[in-house]
Amino acid sequence: MPSFEGKHKRQKPEKKVAKKTPSSSDQPWPRIWMAWAMASVFAISIVFWYATKKNIPDHVVLMTGQDGGLYHELGNVLSTIWKTHTGQTMEVRSSSGTIANLSALQEKEANLAILQGGTVSLEGMSIIAPLYPELVHIIVRKTSGITTVRELEGRQVIIGAPHSGMQKSALEIMRYHGMGKEHFQAHESYFMTLETNAAIDAAIVTAGIMHPDLRSLLNTGEYELIPVDYAEAIAMQNPFFIKMNIPKALYGHGTVSTKTDCMTVATTCLLVARADAAPEMITPLLNCVFEKNLWITLPSMLNKEDVQNWNQVRLHPRAGQFFNPSDRIGHMANIMESLAAFKELAVALIAGLYLLWDRWKRVKEKDIERRMMIEKDKLDILLTQTLTIERSQIRSSHVPELRAMLDKVTRIKLKALEELTHEALRGDRIFLIFITQCANLINKIQAKITQLNIEEAGLDINEKHQSSVRRRPIKRSPKKQGKVQTPGDNEDKLQGGKA
Repeated sequence: MPSFEGKHKRQKPEKKVAKKTPSSSDQPWPRIWMAWAMASVFAISIVFWYATKKNIPDHVVLMTGQDGGLYHELGNVLSTIWKTHTGQTMEVRSSSGTIANLSALQEKEANLAILQGGTVSLEGMSIIAPLYPELVHIIVRKTSGITTVRELEGRQVIIGAPHSGMQKSALEIMRYHGMGKEHFQAHESYFMTLETNAAIDAAIVTAGIMHPDLRSLLNTGEYELIPVDYAEAIAMQNPFFIKMNIPKALYGHGTVSTKTDCMTVATTCLLVARADAAPEMITPLLNCVFEKNLWITLPSMLNKEDVQNWNQVRLHPRAGQFFNPSDRIGHMANIMESLAAFKELAVALIAGLYLLWDRWKRVKEKDIERRMMIEKDKLDILLTQTLTIERSQIRSSHVPELRAMLDKVTRIKLKALEELTHEALRGDRIFLIFITQCANLINKIQAKITQLNIEEAGLDINEKHQSSVRRRPIKRSPKKQGKVQTPGDNEDKLQGGKA
């Protein structure tokens, strides 16, 4: 059998080359290009998603109405609540009214606006929430003697500022009573002009019952309200108007004289945004609108249950879900909207996961390669140790020394089996040769020990045999002539002479 030393020398290179871990430059080009491509897709998708995502604007602009009006007061309260809930700012801007507010939305100069329902087209807009009813108040001076709408013919009447919803409602009411602008002297101004211009007889004001200027005017006791004669007909023909009564003591603690409850019509104040408004802004906005502090400021505010029963308006999908959580269609629309919004992020996520997987795989391969190199180094050390034992056992002929070598080889073999666990190394030809040669070396040492023991045992037998031969007595033969004398004969003669 060839010696272990000879085999090892044929397999081991004369000069040890430094081990090198694989680098990215050693990898196949297709894999490198794929990694770069996925990294580019990931980066582009993240940038595109961030650039196109819809989120709560850092600065929200809300269009309201004239200073001192209910729209403006409502906007100020809502701005404070928004700041508390979101930590962001809401700028409240005054305007001449509904038409100006709608124009600001269309020109993207504002994010939100308060509008009077039924006075403008809401094409391209989304209603966030109906806020409160706005009643048509026909206010006349007590000294004017006016008791019906028809008696406003030829009189001076305030119909509201230009581009306001109040003016459009006033003209609609006059039209139902058979009068146009040519039948009375129209003043396109704010209704508080009544206090400064005594020549004006009346004002047609569409406002909420908590309007501060309206209450201030009626609390003076110089004015009274007259009914809208065709209130029921107006409500039936206009989807945004409903028939309502103004109770006697609603204003001025009964100082506003009306013989009975004053019949009128009412429209609805609406909070509106553009149709492309960020859905992420709608839910926190509605939470602010229906917060208790706003109800305290405006007791006539509609609650969520009231809005659920309203079918006159088309709500924003996110608002529809807010008011009707069980609406599965709205819920599915919201899900589809979210999926569409995050499709770029999904692509980026897939690309990112691929890059992470590829990186993890390469790190794992490098770790396996490193472990392989470490275990190969250990195998080289063990090979060197077995070579030393191989040389030593050739020169040794002492049994105790050979037994020590046998124990050492056994420990080396056990150490290799316990520590060199890499699957690739276990299947390597050098490892198999090492294990085989360890077994052969063990057998060789054991055979040598056995041989030495046998030889030692045989030597002892020969020595005992020779010792027994020397002590055995010599048999004497009869004397013959011519026999050569032996030393034993001389001794017998001497002993006989002595005797």
